[in-house]
Amino acid sequence: MELTIHTQGQFDFVDITTEINGALKETNIQNGAVLICSRHTTASIVVNESEQGIKEDTINFWSRLIPPKGDYQHNQIRQDDNAHAHMLAMFLGPSVTLPIKRGVLDLGVWQRVFLVELDKSRERQVLVQVL
Repeated sequence: MELTIHTQGQFDFVDITTEINGALKETNIQNGAVLICSRHTTASIVVNESEQGIKEDTINFWSRLIPPKGDYQHNQIRQDDNAHAHMLAMFLGPSVTLPIKRGVLDLGVWQRVFLVELDKSRERQVLVQVL
């Protein structure tokens, strides 16, 4: 199954945990694993706490690691100024695999699943595949 998610811009952390659990309930699978995968080269799936401070710290770290205004060949060739988003997506990866228990994600107390927008506001597709 596939989810459509609307992002609000660069470094938008969209909590998709509830949507994934809703999709899992439709499958009637009680135990197993689920692959959650971004279908895009400038968005990633991550698991972390939904706390504003950690989000801001993470964004600051990513911006130092791969600066958005860097001198990148991709930006000169394509002139779309999103090379940093592609590189961050490669660093973070497109997907996570998580356990299912009693028909829902088996997450830790503070864990949430996020689609992270690394470019600009867009409509994104997320694959949810029960394994």
